[in-house]
Amino acid sequence: MLVENPKIKRVVLLATDFMTIALPVSLFFRADLPYLLKIVLQGTGYSWAAIIACMVPVGLCFEPIHWGLKILGNGFRVPRIKIFALLCFVSGMMLIGGYINATSPVVKEIDFDLSGGRNATKEYRIVVFSDLHVGKLMTRDRVGAIVNMVNKLHPDMVFMVGDILDDYDAVFTGAAEELARIKAPLGKYAVLGNHEYYLGYDWSKNLLEKQGIRLLADQYSVIDNHFLLVGRKDVAALIRSDGRASLQKIIPADNTLPVVLLDHTPRDLDKAEQNGIALQLSGHTHNGQLFPFNLIVERLYEKEYGTYKKGNTYYYISCGVGFWGPPLRTNSRPEVLLMKIKI
Repeated sequence: MLVENPKIKRVVLLATDFMTIALPVSLFFRADLPYLLKIVLQGTGYSWAAIIACMVPVGLCFEPIHWGLKILGNGFRVPRIKIFALLCFVSGMMLIGGYINATSPVVKEIDFDLSGGRNATKEYRIVVFSDLHVGKLMTRDRVGAIVNMVNKLHPDMVFMVGDILDDYDAVFTGAAEELARIKAPLGKYAVLGNHEYYLGYDWSKNLLEKQGIRLLADQYSVIDNHFLLVGRKDVAALIRSDGRASLQKIIPADNTLPVVLLDHTPRDLDKAEQNGIALQLSGHTHNGQLFPFNLIVERLYEKEYGTYKKGNTYYYISCGVGFWGPPLRTNSRPEVLLMKIKI
């Protein structure tokens, strides 16, 4: 234990015990707890888990120095309280900065030319976002602020690329209803992510459709007679639903229009290239959300964040506009995408 003063020890132990049990209590007794108490417990528990995940590796870096000094002797006394105070300070800065970052999304503009060498006849303003995670911590006010951002961009269409919903409180708080305010003359389209499958396919589908959102589940829609929009079921459907169809089965054999694909999890990117997809939009990765998880995500996916190209296929993997678990982000800014697509 870094702290040797008994009073400080007692305070630290009580605080860490509370934060350790906060999340399990909020999850196991979710039906019995008042809503505000659930928010406090869940926010505390997830934030404590984030501190452990991010700061324990930092703390462990001091151990080789500690043992090296012990072996060498020299009478040097390790300043344990100062080290502990430093870790607490860094953790506090991570919480404050991470929270401000996680709740301050920005608009990112990207242009794609999908005309394939032909003279482009139309340009569309398409707003795209993923990983909103509407639920307890992504409250109605926060969702409403993001909807206001979207409407100020005056999109022709809005694409929501999965993990829009996070838990059943999306209904209780009315947060999901904010999505009905999105204005897009050519339509609001969505695909489900893994979290919607955890909640239940039918429940998620019905809730989104009540907000005027068209769900594409291994389906396509011809948009303005200019391009084909394809939405795939998430890979979670392989376990929690009735599977998902291949791109070959979804895309009509006689299609001659450029194809834009919505696929929540950016796996098997070569499949889009092989099937002549012009642009694939994905999310899911959060770009790790917290350091050092971005280093892990980089190794799990061929491309974990940003623009990518394979052959004639463009890809954009978003880091998401919301957060999952702790309301913190330390290595990427939440984003709403304004895509200007020429076709």
